[in-house]
Amino acid sequence: MSAVVLGVLVVYLIAEAPLLLGVLAVFAAVLAAAHEMAALLEAAGCAIARLPLIAASCFIVAGAFFGGVSGLSAGLAVGFTLSTVWVVLTGNVEGSVIQLSGGSLMLLYPVWSLSHVILYLESGSGRQALLFLLLCVWVCDSAAYYVGSALGRRKLAPGISPNKTITGAVGGTLGAAGVSIVLKMVALVPWTIPFALCSGLGIAVLAQVGDLTESLIKRDAGVKDSGSLIPGHGGVMDRTDALLFAVPVFYYILSLSGGLS
Repeated sequence: MSAVVLGVLVVYLIAEAPLLLGVLAVFAAVLAAAHEMAALLEAAGCAIARLPLIAASCFIVAGAFFGGVSGLSAGLAVGFTLSTVWVVLTGNVEGSVIQLSGGSLMLLYPVWSLSHVILYLESGSGRQALLFLLLCVWVCDSAAYYVGSALGRRKLAPGISPNKTITGAVGGTLGAAGVSIVLKMVALVPWTIPFALCSGLGIAVLAQVGDLTESLIKRDAGVKDSGSLIPGHGGVMDRTDALLFAVPVFYYILSLSGGLS
């Protein structure tokens, strides 16, 4: 039920909602994910300064909203500088490298990554591209689960996520490729069939890398879920982990190839 409600809400925010409402939703998701990431880092033994990092996260989101790609880069630069100055001024030498490294990881993953959703929402054809990406990710996730459960034998990364199999990963990738062609055929996106197909394949690979990356962090932190905000699904990062590489990489591929207007 949580998945159905969230799915409908996300599709509405992308397809129909005013820009400001979508941006506010992204801002809330970013702050929730940043809070969860901070808790994971602390559980893994990485002490971080939450206050400057949350402030830095706000700069990054605001930069994306007001300045597009340039604003996003400026927000990241300001946020990174702010969080670094805070660590320097505390004067604690011991553990400072770990603290700086953890803070930088938090600003990039998930804050910077998720902030790219705002760039999609602001672009002329970005909303369709974002919906295409999300549908590919959702189908990939579902296909990987069902194919892996039915046919999977050899583990994909047993030390990180014991339930994931190579067969499931292949099934998820093929599922995303299939739905990418369907979405092209129903004219959701204006790209050529080869471009849509390659996009679906690439998104599937990036989605599974993102999923495994969060599983790696949770494994090191010794927790099952990143949070408990979403009933039956864990935290925000548990629901967005597959997007954290796919969203920014796909955005820049589209920008460089002329796929966004």
